[in-house]
Amino acid sequence: MNQEMPEWKLYERLVARMLVEQLETDLCVTPNAYIVGRITGVPRQIDVLIETRHDTDNSRRIIVDAKKRSRKIDVKDVESFRGLMEDVGATHGYLVSPAGYTKAAGKRAQAAVSIRIVPLDRLEDFDPSTWPRCQREGCKHGRVFWDGYPELTVVLRPLDDSEPVHQSSVHYVGKCDRCGRFHVRCLVCNDILAPPEDDEDDCGHQCSCRPPWFWLASIEEDEDGHDSAELHACLMTGRVITVDRRSL
Repeated sequence: MNQEMPEWKLYERLVARMLVEQLETDLCVTPNAYIVGRITGVPRQIDVLIETRHDTDNSRRIIVDAKKRSRKIDVKDVESFRGLMEDVGATHGYLVSPAGYTKAAGKRAQAAVSIRIVPLDRLEDFDPSTWPRCQREGCKHGRVFWDGYPELTVVLRPLDDSEPVHQSSVHYVGKCDRCGRFHVRCLVCNDILAPPEDDEDDCGHQCSCRPPWFWLASIEEDEDGHDSAELHACLMTGRVITVDRRSL
C-alpha cells in the first residue's frame, strides 16, 4: 500500500481514477483541484473536478466530494455540498462514501446531487506511488495523474508529387495531483514534459523524437470572465488543440 498518502487521500485518488475510466473522452478529470468561489471569493478545494476537455467552457462543471469515513452521509453533508456547488458554479455533484447515506440525505440530494458508494476494499490494489513524479521544481511529493490519451495526426505534404504522409502518435496527458502542473508523456520516446501555464515567456515544449507539434500551456478566460489553465497541442499546420484543462 502507498506510504506517501494518508488513506483518505488515497480514497480521493481512487475515486478520480475510477471516474477517468468511466467518463467520455471529451471530459477531463482533475484530482485535488482549487477553484476561487464566485460568492466567497476564496479558493475552494475540490476532491475531484470534472469539466469539458477541449473548450474554455465553465458552464458544465461537475464536482465530487469523496468522504472516506465510517458514518453515513447525512442531510447536513448534502446541504454543505450544495453550498460548495453554488459557490464554484457546479451544475452537478457526486457525494461518494464507503458507508452509504441516510434516507433523509437521499431525499435532500434530489436531481443536482448524486450519492454513490465505493467500498474501501477497492483500495487494496491501488497504489498512486507508482505514478510518475511531478516534474515541477519545488513540488516534492506530487504524482502525475493521467486523465487523457489524445492521438495527434498531421498530414505531411511532400514538395514533389508523391503521396502525403500521415504521422500519428498517442500521448498521455494529465496533471500533478498536488500542484496541478500539466504533464505530457510521449509514447514514442517516453519523454515526460511539464509545460507551465503561468509563464508568458514560455515558447513551448517538444519531446526528443521531434514530432511535427509542440506543447504549450496557458491561462484562458471564458465569456463570463472565469479563468482556466489549459494544455494545448500546437501542430505545425497551425492548428491548436486543447487537450486538457482545469478551472482556477
